[in-house]
Amino acid sequence: MDKASQKTETKRLLIYLGATFAISWAMFFSLFLKGNPFLDETGNLSGVGNLICTFGMLCPSIGVIITRFITKEGYALTGDNSLMLGINLKGRRYLFYILAVLLPWLYVELGYLLTVAISPGAFDREYFRTVTADARNAYMFPLMAIVSEVFLSIGGLGEELGWRGYMMPKLIKLCGTRKAVITGGIIWGIWHWPLTYAGHNFGTDYKGYPWVGFAGMVFLCVFMGILLTFVTVKTGSVWPAAILHAINNAQPSILQFFINPEKIRAPFNETAFSFLIRDLPTAVIALIIFAVFMRKKKTA
Repeated sequence: MDKASQKTETKRLLIYLGATFAISWAMFFSLFLKGNPFLDETGNLSGVGNLICTFGMLCPSIGVIITRFITKEGYALTGDNSLMLGINLKGRRYLFYILAVLLPWLYVELGYLLTVAISPGAFDREYFRTVTADARNAYMFPLMAIVSEVFLSIGGLGEELGWRGYMMPKLIKLCGTRKAVITGGIIWGIWHWPLTYAGHNFGTDYKGYPWVGFAGMVFLCVFMGILLTFVTVKTGSVWPAAILHAINNAQPSILQFFINPEKIRAPFNETAFSFLIRDLPTAVIALIIFAVFMRKKKTA
């Protein structure tokens, strides 16, 4: 890339990041400053918290719309420098859609399996009764989560149209794939920080709050970003990333219904640490995929 093109792409990227962060953080902080509780008394998302997360996931797409208007890049659905909204299943691209559907189930289940390996006493065959009256609901949950999120992946698309559909192509052009996935993951993780501070994912009652949570979110976003970028690059579309993102958020796991969090031994019962332990398989799978992906690029 020549210097003029590099300067143009850098400018466009900065406009996008500025617009997205300004819109998102303005909304996050305006609601927090009003004293609205992000979490309810049980530690789950409150009504306001759900509303913040829902609209927050749409902000990266709004950032793309604003940026493309300012930069005059247009709104082509497919092709170079497009919104990447086309779906092309030829050339075995359909395999990456299948991967996007099944991969979250694999690494989420492995994450809970790792939790049991670290704290065997946490496995409680009767714990599911506190969550659902019928064990069959637990066994069917991954399928229900996958099917519903494939059809209702608008939230995932709201983020992926921006992060993987706009930010990552710019970063890859500017600094190459290797540096781009790290840089992009850090940016994406930092974007979450107001929500992390409010208790999203990790809660607020853990050692090192909120800094451990901030670091944990960046850690998660770097490795999740690898997976999401991989399926986007391989298909030329943001749809597999949107589907993977949505299914990931649904946490499709059977084992989670049989793990009693009160029986997880310290210090792994700390919310931030237990969350990160469950994400270690995600990181390992992401690193393997990235290593293979980069090796193939070198030999191509």
